[in-house]
Amino acid sequence: MIDCTLKRIVFFLSFCVLSISAFSQEEAEKEGEFSHHCLNEERSLTIGLAGIYSNELESIGIHGRMYYNIGESICFGPEYSFIKTEEIEIVDFDFVGHYIFETPWVGIYPLVGVNYSVEEELEHDETIAEVGLVFGAGIHRNFKNFTGFIEYSRVEYGIEDQFITFGLMYNFK
Repeated sequence: MIDCTLKRIVFFLSFCVLSISAFSQEEAEKEGEFSHHCLNEERSLTIGLAGIYSNELESIGIHGRMYYNIGESICFGPEYSFIKTEEIEIVDFDFVGHYIFETPWVGIYPLVGVNYSVEEELEHDETIAEVGLVFGAGIHRNFKNFTGFIEYSRVEYGIEDQFITFGLMYNFK
């Protein structure tokens, strides 16, 4: 049942990101600003806030990220996630990189990086911390300085889990 619900959420959020076209790219280009529907300005900083869904815990948490955009298609940086249920509290620290592939409507990107997870069982006061690898893929769309995104990521070799992250980022130029 949860897989069906998760698929519906992913489909709905993907549809929303793909169908939004509220801002005109042509106006910004006429004004001489960098404006692109999926790439970022070179040597810029992007900060984001998102919701994150853990497939293992079947729970939603909060997610933050900050990326440095080396070029229009390449970015990297730290991510932080916090998810809490009545039994478990998880804090995830990731350091990931993206390479954005441009399509006519959205940017599609693979992600790869290192994960450090701390899981605390609240009932037994037991803490586990492990290092793993994180990989996945996402889509995003720029609207002037804002970017809406949705992505899937998976942690392997550490505290294994799968995540769906959906949120909004702001690009400082």
